[in-house]
Amino acid sequence: MPQLGLEVTEGVVVELFVLPGATVTKDLPLLELETDKASTEVVAPRDGVLRAWSVGVGDAVPVGDVLALIADTADEPLEAESSAVDTAAAEAGVPPGADDARAAGVGAAVSGASGSGSPGAGDAPDGAPRRRVAPVARRAAAALGVSLAAVEGTGPRGRVTLDDVRRAAAAESAPATSAGPLAAPAPGAASGTAEELPISAIRRAIARRMRASQLIPQYQLQRDIDASHLLAQKAAQAEGRNAAARIGVNDLLVQALAETVRRHPELAVTWVDGDDGPRMIRSGADGVGLAVASDKGLVVPVIRDPQTAGLAAIAEQRQRLVAAARGGTLGLDEMAGAAITLSNLGGFGVDRFTAMLNPGESAIVAVGRTVERVVPRRRGTAVVPVLAVTVSFDHRVIDGAVGAAALGTLAALLEGDLAWRP
Repeated sequence: MPQLGLEVTEGVVVELFVLPGATVTKDLPLLELETDKASTEVVAPRDGVLRAWSVGVGDAVPVGDVLALIADTADEPLEAESSAVDTAAAEAGVPPGADDARAAGVGAAVSGASGSGSPGAGDAPDGAPRRRVAPVARRAAAALGVSLAAVEGTGPRGRVTLDDVRRAAAAESAPATSAGPLAAPAPGAASGTAEELPISAIRRAIARRMRASQLIPQYQLQRDIDASHLLAQKAAQAEGRNAAARIGVNDLLVQALAETVRRHPELAVTWVDGDDGPRMIRSGADGVGLAVASDKGLVVPVIRDPQTAGLAAIAEQRQRLVAAARGGTLGLDEMAGAAITLSNLGGFGVDRFTAMLNPGESAIVAVGRTVERVVPRRRGTAVVPVLAVTVSFDHRVIDGAVGAAALGTLAALLEGDLAWRP
């Protein structure tokens, strides 16, 4: 598996596009991998014949593991293929047999976590060849209490897959199911059988990053902003030369946020805990992340160069990135380089909310829907559209007064101080 990003350590095989024995050409898509960032296609590194897959659908594959065997011809001996794979792995910096070594490492980790000093499930006796077990199958076996030694592998070259473990678990549990009555459901529990749902790589990443976010000492500042100028600008863009660009409120907010970061560069400073102690780093990133809900979970594509881009260019980026996010085709480079993130739930009817910091950033802006309110105006009152804005800050980097000043700048820009770039 290729290195798909600095923080990516493994990918889950979603689909195999090519059957064994098929002729492939360089850059032909071979399979789809889902990482904790996004889904991506892996292409053939050269022309040849795909002799065999080393992975199956549902397998979690560590970076550096062999995905498939590609030979020059369909009748090339398997020994030659193995040698070619080892050579390619060595050239990529992966030692020969790394697949089995990594599998052994996973087994050892599971064994250690269980507190047992015995060999991990599926480990071969001394002198015996080690069985090929998909990492996801090894984890499932440990969770379900299935002995891998008794599982027949149906994957490539006898590899034990997740489905093999599930079948073995079902077979082992069948007699036990009829041995006695089922436990009564808990009071108030709905009738029926509980169902264990699969956890996607993206959902695991969301859970991991939200746990990391909870460790950040963060605080929130709220402000109700008069959205009259914001909505007037949106209407003007819809009627002017940028009508075809379909500029929305989020595009205006992105440009205003970019200007706020430019005026308050401390918003782009992050706190990093390292082995040699904590550091504060000004990343130099100036992009604005946009939280997007997709069928697979929350993803945050990044609008590029918003401090110089016009509204039409921002809208074009936003539309393309949102479509890619919802279609599961975002590239890893399209989710990097944000200095601040915008999360807008106004379209869902939410008045106001608090967003959790995206680890690696020091501020996130939560925007609710626009609500008309009666407010004091001169010596009377007026009905104005009000936008509730809540900003979460990393207190290790941004003190309250600094955060308040940044929020004040954002409010002033949205209420009429910003010279919009069309």
